[in-house]
Order: sequence, then C-alpha cells, then structure tokens
Amino acid sequence: MFNSALDPQFAGTLEQWLGEQGELLVMFRYPNAGGSRDFEIHSSLSTIMKRLSEVPPQTSVIAFRKPQLPIRGVSTPALVEAALARIPDGTEFLIVETVLTTHGRHSWYRNASGESHAELREELESSAGRPVMAGVYPPWLEDGPDVVSGYVPDKSGRIKPGAY
Repeated sequence: MFNSALDPQFAGTLEQWLGEQGELLVMFRYPNAGGSRDFEIHSSLSTIMKRLSEVPPQTSVIAFRKPQLPIRGVSTPALVEAALARIPDGTEFLIVETVLTTHGRHSWYRNASGESHAELREELESSAGRPVMAGVYPPWLEDGPDVVSGYVPDKSGRIKPGAY
C-alpha cells in the first residue's frame, strides 16, 4: 500500500516536523521523466501543499525530518574548501542551488550529486557565484522515524507510482 502525499496524516507529520526543525528538505521525483528530481527547502506546510498542487500525479514526495545540506552560502573557493573538509571523499553528496534557473517557460533549482572530491569540486565550481546548499546525500530509500514519503494521487484519488 502506498501513502498519499495529500493525506492529512502525511501533512500532520510534516507540520509536526516543521514545528521541531523550522525547515524541511523535500525531494520530488517525477514520474516517467528519466530520473528527474527536485530538492527544495520549505519552512511552512502551506508552501509544501501549494507545491504538491503543482506537480503531476504519481510524483514521489519524500521529506526529511532532520536538517539536511548544512553547507550553505554562495559557491566560492572558500565554500568549496569547506565542503571538501566536511564531506568525506567516497561519500555520496548532494548540492542544490537555492536560486531558480530559468530557461523560457521552464524553471528549476539545479542539483547535482556524486561521490568523489573531484566531482564535488567540479560541481561546486560550476555553481560559482550562486547560492548553494551542500552535504551528504540524505538517506531516502525507506521511510522511518526521520523520513516520510508519499505519492501525489490522480484526480480520482488513486495512487499509482510511476517509473522514476
């Protein structure tokens, strides 16, 4: 059985976690989109619910209770060095730009991941001058006390995961 991202219990969990932490990292995995995903920081339940109304049915939504991506600021050589010092080589990392990239009608928060210090440096340098968040890639494959997931149902309320 799959959880609905629009279920009051799902929203209640997010609201409780927001009360504890003040912000949540939310991952949106889009169905049938070749692995496309977005990562966003939210500080209110209303912004999360608005976002859920904008994504297509079958979107996988994963929220993280504990603070994520603690390395924050404009991507500069100093931030690159701080990230290299805090993220061990060989550990999967995640970088998310916090300013939208826009191209025509499309916009997104650029994100990148990898496992080596060479990749981490390269990705942060490609975001030079832009605000970023970075850290160890959060564990997301299973729900638990610090991870909750759901799927956006279709108009009839049916929950059917897509290909991610």
